[in-house]
Amino acid sequence: MMENITANELAGFGVGALLICATIAAPKVDSFIAASQRSSLGLCKRRGGLRMIACPRCKGAGSVRGGPTFFSIFDVGGQQDKVASISCITCQGKGNMSCFECSNN
Repeated sequence: MMENITANELAGFGVGALLICATIAAPKVDSFIAASQRSSLGLCKRRGGLRMIACPRCKGAGSVRGGPTFFSIFDVGGQQDKVASISCITCQGKGNMSCFECSNN
């Protein structure tokens, strides 16, 4: 199969491999350029000076689903109990918290 490969086909494989590598590397190159631009402007390298980030635990909602209670383990009468949502402990129910890198500046 590979004995009859032409120079054009080989060049096509090379260009295809180059395009795949560029596609994989593009987000990393973009984040590197963005971080360098932020640092040249004197902003936070990660958040750009927003000072507030979404809570990683509740994803910005301010509440998380509570765990299963003793009564929700058993299906009573064919009805499923709704899982109660409780206030997020990490962000204290606000949904956001201060960025550690931005708030130090």
